[in-house]
Amino acid sequence: MENIRIRRMKENDIPQVIKIEEDSFKYTYPPLLIMQILSSFPEGFLVAEDERNERIVGYIMGLIEWGHGHIISIATSKEYRKRGIGTALLKKLEDILFKKYNVGYIALEVRFNNREARRFYYKRGYKDKRLLPRYYEDGTDAILMVKRNPYIEVTNTPVIVSMW
Repeated sequence: MENIRIRRMKENDIPQVIKIEEDSFKYTYPPLLIMQILSSFPEGFLVAEDERNERIVGYIMGLIEWGHGHIISIATSKEYRKRGIGTALLKKLEDILFKKYNVGYIALEVRFNNREARRFYYKRGYKDKRLLPRYYEDGTDAILMVKRNPYIEVTNTPVIVSMW
């Protein structure tokens, strides 16, 4: 991860984030929603920047909902994958949510058939919570994954996910 810096997203980073979204996913978040997420919880929107050319090469979007963390999206530019950038982004957001905001857990949804993404999360301590049938707009199922806060004792806290 030499020359890669993790920082908070700025509004002028949005076009580069959208480009990474379009290159990474068949269905992308609309720019207006990305701006809304940025304005509602700026600490939860991080980018990875290649300091050599000031290019955004990855991002993660997260929120606090119902007192718990929710990862909305994470992606890395194709030519920068497998370099630890996604792991660094996830770790930084987890530190913000778990340590600063003391959330009980972080939840996320991932396509059931996206084995690579699921393996990525399993390696980082996320566990399957339940199947979300026909969750995505194309009818694909999702898996709700959860990671409990390792820094606090969490007992019987319900997992509440907003399906906005």
